Amino acid sequence: MSPGATLADPAVLLDHVCATVRVRSVQRADLVGVSFVTGSYVAGHWDRRRPSLNVYFIATAHRADDLRLELSRWWRDLAGQLAAAGWELLIDCHPYTVSQRSAAAPGGRLLTITTKVLESEHRAIRYRLPPTIGPGWCGGLRVLHGDPAEVMILAEHPRRTAEWARTMHRALSHYRNVLDHLPWALPWRERPQLLVEESSRYAEEAFKDSLSFRLTAAELADGEHMRLLSDWAVRAREFIAARLGADGLRAADTVARLKAARDEDPSIEEAQGCWRDGKEVWEWAWGQYLVLADELLPGQPDFHRVDAFV
Repeated sequence: MSPGATLADPAVLLDHVCATVRVRSVQRADLVGVSFVTGSYVAGHWDRRRPSLNVYFIATAHRADDLRLELSRWWRDLAGQLAAAGWELLIDCHPYTVSQRSAAAPGGRLLTITTKVLESEHRAIRYRLPPTIGPGWCGGLRVLHGDPAEVMILAEHPRRTAEWARTMHRALSHYRNVLDHLPWALPWRERPQLLVEESSRYAEEAFKDSLSFRLTAAELADGEHMRLLSDWAVRAREFIAARLGADGLRAADTVARLKAARDEDPSIEEAQGCWRDGKEVWEWAWGQYLVLADELLPGQPDFHRVDAFV
């Protein structure tokens, strides 16, 4: 079987990407202390129609920028290889910026890779990550290269504290700023699906974050948020109905509709509608956050408004 025919199978494709990262990590052990994958692929419930992979790195001390530049070459090489097998490779840059996309019609199916480089010199302060980042990784982890213990220091779940609430404020503010600017940042009039995909992405992020706002302190510390996200069809649905009510269920249904629309061929008008729907989901999530801010951040107006930098 030719390489292209083999990689046409999404399962073979993801295994191939992992193997490639493992080999290159060993070859560049001067830069890569640890490389690992997490998420639905490791858990075994990934979407074969829209495969995605979370690939993260811990750089050797003071080599993080060198690794970031090296990874740009890795992903470029991989994109060329996968294009020959009928795949478009998207390096997902959210929630930091909009990912680079071409206005040209896609050449094939989409493989999404989410990636980040952590800095080992900051190990003592959780690699400078907020308390919300890491527990989910540790709940479903496959180390490709290096010592798993370097990742497992992130396993502790966040506490229901002011620090956690401030972290959620930063996340929601960032999602809103990106959503606001999507119509100017993407060539979506030439390729409307791009606006649908990014609107769906940020609406889903805001909605999923908002579930944690209704957890008790004990539930949050025990990792209930991660369990809700891993059992979206049943456990999360029951939680939404019980604690977020009809408005929460409507927001969940909107997110589900936006995700389904990613696989369609939308018109410009339909893409605009999806963007507006994504904004509405964010507004609902912000309302949930404000209840949390009143409780944990009283008298702090900076955390009761959206940070909009202009």
